[in-house]
Amino acid sequence: MHCCVGLVTRRVLWWMRFVWMVMEANWWCLLVVLLGGVCVVSGQGTGQSCSRLDGTRGICVDLQECLSQGGSIEGATHVQLCSNRDFDRAIVCCRSSPATIARNMCAKWHQNRRQSGGGCSVTVPLVRGGQEARVGEFPHMVSLLQDTPRRGYRHVCGGSLIAPDWVLTAAHCIQNSRLWVRLGAHDLREEERGISLPVEVLNSIIHPNYKDQRRYNDIALLHLRHKAPITPRIQPACLPHSGRRVEGGVQMIVAGWGKTGLADPISDVLQKAKVRSISRLECALHKQLGLLGSTSISYPGGITDSIICLDEQVTGSCQGDSGGPLMLGRNGECAVEVVGLVSRGVSECSGTKVPGIYTRVEYFLDWIVDTIWKNEL
Repeated sequence: MHCCVGLVTRRVLWWMRFVWMVMEANWWCLLVVLLGGVCVVSGQGTGQSCSRLDGTRGICVDLQECLSQGGSIEGATHVQLCSNRDFDRAIVCCRSSPATIARNMCAKWHQNRRQSGGGCSVTVPLVRGGQEARVGEFPHMVSLLQDTPRRGYRHVCGGSLIAPDWVLTAAHCIQNSRLWVRLGAHDLREEERGISLPVEVLNSIIHPNYKDQRRYNDIALLHLRHKAPITPRIQPACLPHSGRRVEGGVQMIVAGWGKTGLADPISDVLQKAKVRSISRLECALHKQLGLLGSTSISYPGGITDSIICLDEQVTGSCQGDSGGPLMLGRNGECAVEVVGLVSRGVSECSGTKVPGIYTRVEYFLDWIVDTIWKNEL
């Protein structure tokens, strides 16, 4: 008897939920559920802030308006709907596209730069085969450090400050050891004079699809324990948002404290070099691509869209540059976009026909934005 009562109760509750979904979500939520998806109807109405299933924030707007303005919903099978009694339309929890959020944050960094007294210092037409950067030329540059018992802080990789408390770098740079970053550095010896000081990394977030022996998805985010002070020498960089896609033949800049030659030590002073991209096809067909670094690291799927290849016959990256930014100048602005990360360079650190491999940041923009700017609408 109790079993039958329980069954009837569950059916009644199911039908009550069914009717409520129809009344509140105008069949949209029901359709998602029938297709095997997940749908949640919030109590917020049009124009109000809402929370999405992935933990990000959005605004309740009409579905057509959201999509026409370049906004995004979570997906066809995971939908956050807002309260609505108008049967002919769906009100969704809409969030701006990752490119729009990146563009808005870039504008914010420009405003901060003007307020802090930072000037226009990037010289795009100008590492290995490069030249010394000017003080403050790349205020987003970060030196990733390991705290060693005998040698103290040791530079291991480069990185880019992309928010006051977030750094973008390569996943293969992240080891199990305790990590720090040095902000606003030009000469790594400046710590001795108190000009640039290390900041502890609170949390390292490696891309979930990264595997060390296969360098796809070679990207990571470092959450700093403290927000960086915005000064002329410490400024976040812009992420790709202009729609300019890096294909073959694009002139860019790479910077870092890596070796300038195989027999040379890590450079104390930040270096920069002008580099040129090559097409995916040219890179994939390159006979010497397999000569890159260790044979235990491979690209079994070939050169995918997540990779940028560079011609490094004259200039390029070397040991110690890993994780550092590949930068594209922005027309009419004294700033750069970080379009790539040094993933894998040549081992001989001199003129070579072997392409340099870089992680394409644009490919991972959704992951970056949803990780560090969950509350940006």
